[in-house]
Amino acid sequence: MFRKTDPETIAPYLKDASNFSEGQASEVIIPETREELVAFLKENKNSVTLAGAGTGLTASRIPLGGVVISLERFNKMESVINGTLRVGPAVTLKDLQSHLKNSGWFYPPNPTESLAAIGGTLATNASGARSYKYGTTRQFVLEADIVLSDGRIASVRRGDTIDRPLQLDDESTINFPSVNFKSPECKNAAGYFVQPGMDWLDLFIGSDGTLCVFTECTLKLLKAPADFLSAILFMEHEEVCWKLLEKIRGSEESKISPCSLEYFDRRSLQRLKQKFVNIPEKAQAALFFEQDVASQQEYDLCLETWYGFLEKEKVLLDNSWFAQGPKDIEKFYDFRHEVPLMINEENSRLGRVKMGTDMAVGDEHFKKMMEFYRDELTASGLDFVMFGHIGDNHLHINLLPDAKQMSLARETYATLVDQILKWGGTISAEHGVGKLKKEYYHKMIGDQALGELREIKKSLDPQGRLGMGNLF
Repeated sequence: MFRKTDPETIAPYLKDASNFSEGQASEVIIPETREELVAFLKENKNSVTLAGAGTGLTASRIPLGGVVISLERFNKMESVINGTLRVGPAVTLKDLQSHLKNSGWFYPPNPTESLAAIGGTLATNASGARSYKYGTTRQFVLEADIVLSDGRIASVRRGDTIDRPLQLDDESTINFPSVNFKSPECKNAAGYFVQPGMDWLDLFIGSDGTLCVFTECTLKLLKAPADFLSAILFMEHEEVCWKLLEKIRGSEESKISPCSLEYFDRRSLQRLKQKFVNIPEKAQAALFFEQDVASQQEYDLCLETWYGFLEKEKVLLDNSWFAQGPKDIEKFYDFRHEVPLMINEENSRLGRVKMGTDMAVGDEHFKKMMEFYRDELTASGLDFVMFGHIGDNHLHINLLPDAKQMSLARETYATLVDQILKWGGTISAEHGVGKLKKEYYHKMIGDQALGELREIKKSLDPQGRLGMGNLF
């Protein structure tokens, strides 16, 4: 086991992609085996923050004191067995996809940040563009080995429900507390997942580093498709894109079955034109879709069906882009990922603070949500960009205030949150709560539910050592 106490060697563990600047820790612990981790936790009396790869946006991995535990040495990957893969928490998504290349299998969750570690994706129940069809990380975890804050171990598997006690290695058990709280039905990554009769595994996934340490997990894989049909469709008006989405979601045509539906507003396209000069001049909105296809014959049929479907819609079809091969698909991914990169570069260059949302609502509120966003954001006078997972009613709104507009930006953000909560939505569909969204999370669930979730944490982490400052 390695231990770092020098401030210079600790410093890299005090930051992540959120730019939260209040991190502090007395020591970083880097165990090489589960036995070393367990031995440390059994003796430890300090608060513990788990260090992922640092790609998170809510400061979950940044410590507010105590010690940091980094599982960076837990990077083992085994061979695929019957469509399952055993991996350590330090394996990155990029490593995982490289490992599966040419194997005939693929792992559907594809968060934007390919350098994210699997442990971090479990901690936040990460998703990505393909969540529209495949769901989130939670749907692809079959088993996980966990260690509690006091060093006790458990292996939690699918089918181990909260109706029965959690069995630990020392033959002790933990009962799930009686709670009335239920998680929202829409896509949600805010706080603990709670549903009647759920699996224990689903509680730990998305728990933001506050309930356990993941030391190994078994992932479910799917047969790799022969290809992906993908396109970027351009439209003259944003409302046209919203209506098109509803028609896609309502289509009964089996060949119209996208796994990704990604939105770009006119402000996104204005920025993207700096790099992608062939974006049509008239375009005020764009929709990226991706669909997995099982065979080349099916690919051609799907392409014909999409063309026929889109010819009846107000799409700039002659100016839209359809992938002709792997290079085009890679270009389309770059198109999708370039927006946040451009915003981050702008913010850094201009010394500007980004305030980003990742809220979501149920399908029945989609149209109202889009109209509300348009009207409220335009009326605010703030610069903003809106893009993201429109198929899940989950948009990323980046408010881009100058130094004099910070108060207005906070007020606007709060207004958006209030309306989303009135519709029964979530304040975070993807990034989690961490240390940055606690105020909105508490507003979302209320005092009674917050108390119940504290009881869940207390049952598993009685001393409150894990993830200090996250969620609570």
